Amino acid sequence: MKYTEHADGWQKSIKIGANLPLSGGWLNWFKQRMMNDEPMIIFLRMVALLILILHGMAYFLPAETWWGVAAYTVFPPWLGMTLAFGAAAVTVPRFNRRARAILASVWQRLPVQSHPRRWFFAAAVASAPVFWLLRIRHLNWGDARILVAGLSQRDAPVLYNWQAPFTVFLHQRLWALIADPLWGWGVDTVYAVVSVLAGVAFVFLALEWAFEAGQSMPERTLLAGLLLTGGGMELFFGYVENYTIISLGILAFLWVGVRVLRGDSPLWAASLVLALTNAFHPSTVVLWGAMAFLAWRCRRRGMPLPLLVQSVLLPPLMVGSAVLSLMEMGNHGIAAFLGDDRPGGGDHIWFVPLTLAAPTEWQRYAMFSAAHFADWGNEILLTAPFGAAMPVGAAVLFGGRQHHRKEGIRRADVAFLAIAALGYVLLTWAWNADYGIRKDWDLFSPVSIVLNALAGVVWVRLLRRDDDALAESALIVWVVMGLHTAAWVFSNVWGQ
Repeated sequence: MKYTEHADGWQKSIKIGANLPLSGGWLNWFKQRMMNDEPMIIFLRMVALLILILHGMAYFLPAETWWGVAAYTVFPPWLGMTLAFGAAAVTVPRFNRRARAILASVWQRLPVQSHPRRWFFAAAVASAPVFWLLRIRHLNWGDARILVAGLSQRDAPVLYNWQAPFTVFLHQRLWALIADPLWGWGVDTVYAVVSVLAGVAFVFLALEWAFEAGQSMPERTLLAGLLLTGGGMELFFGYVENYTIISLGILAFLWVGVRVLRGDSPLWAASLVLALTNAFHPSTVVLWGAMAFLAWRCRRRGMPLPLLVQSVLLPPLMVGSAVLSLMEMGNHGIAAFLGDDRPGGGDHIWFVPLTLAAPTEWQRYAMFSAAHFADWGNEILLTAPFGAAMPVGAAVLFGGRQHHRKEGIRRADVAFLAIAALGYVLLTWAWNADYGIRKDWDLFSPVSIVLNALAGVVWVRLLRRDDDALAESALIVWVVMGLHTAAWVFSNVWGQ
């Protein structure tokens, strides 16, 4: 797909620029690039270079202000700069094509074309030792220390916890009934093992989702790359917290949701997956907007209203009853939910305050303050820089325009993922993190899943006729975002 099919506005801008007094060799080069390359690819190259520049500058920027890239300083400066320059090479079209040619020749020698799901399973299993060997080596993030201390008791008082009902109960029972008596594991080891197992399932499901959503190898490689290189993958490296299982549940909901839109799965399946995910951590209730969209689409397709209501409401009612029964059995039911264990963290205040005279123990800044903008931006930068930038770039370059495309990712798929992404982005912006977003980055990290999934389907939808552009995009994402997340993983391995 060439530039001329899409960008009348860009052509006019170039013609205007050519008449400017400052036009010269650089403008002619820029004009040639714009005429010969897909504007979205140029945008992606610029984003990739900006990310790498920020990584190089991390050695000189204050970590408190730029914590989204501060982990990169885990590499010695000479190594960090070398890796950044090496990664920048994939933004050069000629080098990118040569690298892809080498990778394609290796790929063609592998018997992966037949029985792809067997290879997905093999890749998922192979990820387990990687997750385990590079597991996090400290308990400095989130409530890790509190969880380990609180659950390392036979009659743990925090066993019944409305903050993450199924998650806390599952881990404590696994430790008390199996791991401790049989192998002498601590609670931290139980959390780490569950984290790795959730990561294995996540890898398989990400590959499966990419395979079903994409129609060619470049499409599938890009979709899988966005999901598997997001900063939220840190949760699967032996992470001791309550957000690993829900990350798997979120991806499962997105996968089932797209299948519902295509008529391959029943509506109740999506409702059940989401309800179970809510039971593991209630922060995921922000995805019910996307669930409502699925119900609306099914109604438009002619689903009878009684069946629709049953499909949407029965699963959460069943799961909610199970959660309530569990809590009541532990004498920690509705009274606790409305009392000391109500949502909102230590001060039970749900949202970042609109105004704040001075910082307090639980509230660091007001919603529209520079400090909140900085923390929120760092969270997105840490977990999903491409996932945030790519949909924005696509909207700016081609928003509202129609394009010729083959059958594949449909408008309904994009709308479903966009609603899911909007819900999670609003959560990261508005929810009151007790000690600031940096300390509670893990609560918000699943935003990378929905943002990266949305970015992938938008990119594939707009570039479906240009496999070369998609393949170039895929390599950029895998290399640049892979380096970014690898630094984050290594910084936690080495205890920073």
